[in-house]
Amino acid sequence: MNRFIAVFVFVLSVLFAKSQISEPSLITNLAAEVDETSGLLLHHNELWTHNDSGGDAKLFSIDTTNGNVIRSVSILNSQNIDWEDLCKDKTHAYIGDFGNNSGTRQDLRIYKIKLTDLENPNIESIDSEIIDFAYNPAIYDAVFSKRNTTNFDCEAMIAYHDSLYLFSKNWSDNKTYLYALSKNPGTYTISPKDTLNSASLICGADFDQHSNTIALIGYVKGIPAPSVIILLNNFNDDNFFEGNMLRKELSLNGCQTEGVVFVKSNRLWISNEDFLTYNQGLYEILYNYQIINQNEESKYTCDIYPNPAEDNLTIKFWCDKNKCKAQLEIYNNSGKNVYEKKIAISPNSTKEIDISKLKPGNYIIKVFDKNLLFQTSFIKI
Repeated sequence: MNRFIAVFVFVLSVLFAKSQISEPSLITNLAAEVDETSGLLLHHNELWTHNDSGGDAKLFSIDTTNGNVIRSVSILNSQNIDWEDLCKDKTHAYIGDFGNNSGTRQDLRIYKIKLTDLENPNIESIDSEIIDFAYNPAIYDAVFSKRNTTNFDCEAMIAYHDSLYLFSKNWSDNKTYLYALSKNPGTYTISPKDTLNSASLICGADFDQHSNTIALIGYVKGIPAPSVIILLNNFNDDNFFEGNMLRKELSLNGCQTEGVVFVKSNRLWISNEDFLTYNQGLYEILYNYQIINQNEESKYTCDIYPNPAEDNLTIKFWCDKNKCKAQLEIYNNSGKNVYEKKIAISPNSTKEIDISKLKPGNYIIKVFDKNLLFQTSFIKI
């Protein structure tokens, strides 16, 4: 190993060791052809992206060492009104044309293409099938007073088992709705399946089947508008918001982070548009998101146990200082705050809280400091 590589690996290791979710490190700026890069897809070690509203109906293959476009393919039977995200399953890729900043679109759709076509370096255009959908008119009237006030914008999507799942970009309340949609071409009406208080505008999503983890990328509305990464895991079936959530505000302020993709189970790539002081770029984030059990512990982990619990809960909240001050809140099944307390946690230590006065039932617990939030559910018996 040469000296430069050794130093680089050492620095990266130190960075990762000090942070459960590392700050983004720039891999490369991207070519001007993809200055509005939105979705990311990694297939057979080839990175694909696309531009959003008004761009060509094309996917672009990116050289991840220098950001150049290696090749592009046109998607037939399609139009890029507002392409926002990419995802894939074992046989197909899906392109989400569902950006809806104004809240008035009636032509929301997803284009479905074969991965085997995408793999062929000699193909310059690919046929697509169309999945049309609309929001349930009982809750969506497509009438908004001005742009960027709707809770029915959408910029994030994953493929999970036999369905597609959409995560909305709620301009009004900074939450995200979860929708389920068939992968089969057709016309559908969708309603929210669940809601997550993301406290940010969600712009991209990806799913890693090896760790059963979902990554969401976006940014906080307002100034200084830090980028946000959210990791969801330890969920059952498609109840994505009922497992564990780890949320971190990143050092990228005013950066239009829109794409995210798993490279490995502990490694993410994210991309941003050309916006304000940021050129379009590709970044890397490392993270450690293990769940504590009786046989394995990690000092860089957030968790609560036992679960179910009777009289006491033990809390482990990741801390990189001598002592971290955090806020603890517990909510009942109706969303009512039934317990809150300020706590101080030291590295490699745990905190025990008395929950004996809580009634038996299901609860949500949140532990958070200035930029890191851990949320999970537990049962009081």
